[in-house]
Amino acid sequence: MTSLPLVLFISAAMALWVAGRTCRRRPSPPGCVSFMWLMVAVAVWCATSGLHALAESLDIKIAWAKVQYLGIASVPPLWLLFAVQYADVGWLVKRYARAALWLVPILTVLAAATNQWHGAMWPDVRLEASGLAVYEHGWWFWVAAAYNYVLVLGGTGLLLDALRRSPLQFRGQWLTLIAAALVPLAGNALYLAGLTVPGFDLTPVAFTVSGLLFARSLSRDRLFDLVPVARDTVIESLSDAVIVLDSARRVLDMNAAARQLAGTPTSWVGRSVGSLIPLLREVRLDVVADSSTTLAADAPDTPRRYYDVRVIRVRGRNTAAAAWVVVMRDVSDELRADAERAALQLRVQEQQKRESLSVLAGGLAHDFNNLLTGIVGNADLLSLRIPPSSEMGSNVGAILLGAQRAADLVDKMLAYAGERHGSIERVDLNDLVGDMVELLRASAARHCTLRYEGQPAIVEADSTQVRQVAMNLIINAADAVAESTGEIAVATGVETLTGEQLADVECADDATPGGYAYLDVADNGPGMDGATLARICQPFFTTKPTGHGLGLAAVQGIVHGHRGALRVESRLGQGSRFRVWFPAAPALSPEGEARLQSIRSRTSTRVRTP
Repeated sequence: MTSLPLVLFISAAMALWVAGRTCRRRPSPPGCVSFMWLMVAVAVWCATSGLHALAESLDIKIAWAKVQYLGIASVPPLWLLFAVQYADVGWLVKRYARAALWLVPILTVLAAATNQWHGAMWPDVRLEASGLAVYEHGWWFWVAAAYNYVLVLGGTGLLLDALRRSPLQFRGQWLTLIAAALVPLAGNALYLAGLTVPGFDLTPVAFTVSGLLFARSLSRDRLFDLVPVARDTVIESLSDAVIVLDSARRVLDMNAAARQLAGTPTSWVGRSVGSLIPLLREVRLDVVADSSTTLAADAPDTPRRYYDVRVIRVRGRNTAAAAWVVVMRDVSDELRADAERAALQLRVQEQQKRESLSVLAGGLAHDFNNLLTGIVGNADLLSLRIPPSSEMGSNVGAILLGAQRAADLVDKMLAYAGERHGSIERVDLNDLVGDMVELLRASAARHCTLRYEGQPAIVEADSTQVRQVAMNLIINAADAVAESTGEIAVATGVETLTGEQLADVECADDATPGGYAYLDVADNGPGMDGATLARICQPFFTTKPTGHGLGLAAVQGIVHGHRGALRVESRLGQGSRFRVWFPAAPALSPEGEARLQSIRSRTSTRVRTP
């Protein structure tokens, strides 16, 4: 037995060394402080046990036995506190709960210190011839022992439950902790059962093994470098989905965001990541370097979501990858904001370009109109001086015809510039377009089928320019469709446009939410590709062999001048659809409507009178 004190002192030194190693870690991980004091309590237990073994008189042995209980009574509550914090159980956080935990240990230390008056700890102590002190255990000893076993077993049970729930990366740490707890527990059980040498408590020696296990865990398993509580408080709270995979693409761990993305499965450890999150089925794990990519996920009744997926290697002790960490960040809102910002920037650029072209077109139109005024005036004067029989009359007529066509181009350029020179009046879009359809059915659209469905739609607009819009759209549709199989559908009506609907319309710069009268022209022609669709309203751009490229530019200018909106839909092989909106006119009172009808009736009668 002479080697027993040496073993106990070595155990105490080992426990202090482990406590010192724990104290030097900055910042201190959760559970680190409790673990440090646990090792200090073990060192006190071992050192006082060694001094107890070296003492020769019974009184000195009893004195060291009383001091020994400072360590013995402190180890169980410190072990439970360490297990609670390390496993992140979440309870025992109130101060009064922690204070109540120390009630029995404090009473135990006091009972040992005052044992000579009541004998609750040791009713009888005798010294054997071999020098060992044999203690008879009192009733409070068994109360304290039962309490200590409850705390140690409770902490060990928490670690076992955490071991069951933990991924493979943490299994080594958990097994080390549980083994370190069970070894002293087994030694103490043997001592209490009387299966050891009488008077010899095996528990401090067992703590030597525990100290060695903790030392191994600190140096090899890095006990406090990847504590599960850090994983729970940091990884679990991340909004990004974090998934740990092994080399066979099986799931080792997932945080809350990843479980929600997978549909919160009840059992996911060891399952293939592709079966839980189909989006990751094709993600490569054999990348040369850590990489990221953007993947799209479609789900029924929900908009498409985009995820930035980053794959990070977790290396083992060799150079091979022991595991893979997949981080998924939802970037749908960012991409949507970027797309909206790019669309807004494009619309601003288009608006600036259109405004600059409008200014240029308006200036040229006015200057050209002034030149045409002189040409037409002089041609008219010349025609008055030429006799009707003169051959120069046809030349003058050609000059006037060319000037008239040039004036039509000027009107279209002014329309593109958004300048209205006609009178604004209340116009029924249904009547105006209906007359235009009847006129064009017999001329420009005689080779195809032209259908019209209209509803009353009152607007306040320049009727001449509205006719020009209808004529340009219908003629363009007639030119696009094939003979005999071509079909053109024209419709008018009234609808309400919201701000979201106007935001999806290509040309709606000055339009505001509210009621609108619309003109819709659809054909079954060859359609247009995206490049053509982006340029159809640009001045002098045309797909016709003989076109001048001002028809749709004028339509856009007229719509802009009336604070309306224009939308073009077309795909190759699926025809085209043009829809124009003009702000609906406010409703008149019955008296105002009757007065307007009276004015129209008098005007119509005056026109028909010879």
